[in-house]
Amino acid sequence: MTLKINNEDITLVYSFRSSLYFEQIAGHNLDFNTLTANDLVTLFYSVTIASLQKAKKPVITMIDFLDVIDDNGGEKCLTDFTTWYVDVLKAQYEVLAQEEDKKAKNVSKKKAN
Repeated sequence: MTLKINNEDITLVYSFRSSLYFEQIAGHNLDFNTLTANDLVTLFYSVTIASLQKAKKPVITMIDFLDVIDDNGGEKCLTDFTTWYVDVLKAQYEVLAQEEDKKAKNVSKKKAN
């Protein structure tokens, strides 16, 4: 997903850093069972800040970020972010599941020998 910030396209990237930023800003862990609209915006902001840092771009304030959301379609932008984030998490989960399968198969092979 990309966001236009200061007339420049910034590619969002999922990272551990963004999770840490979320916890720091929100004051609690990310919990999808109790996710509020405020948490969603904070998560989006955290991912954006981490992505700006990775791209070696200046970080923006939350107030400026809210303008970025408005400039990028408002609620549709939030929906697009949510879809993108869930897709990234699904891909991460699939990679982890494949790694676990490989480990389990290797353990089974070792036990068989």
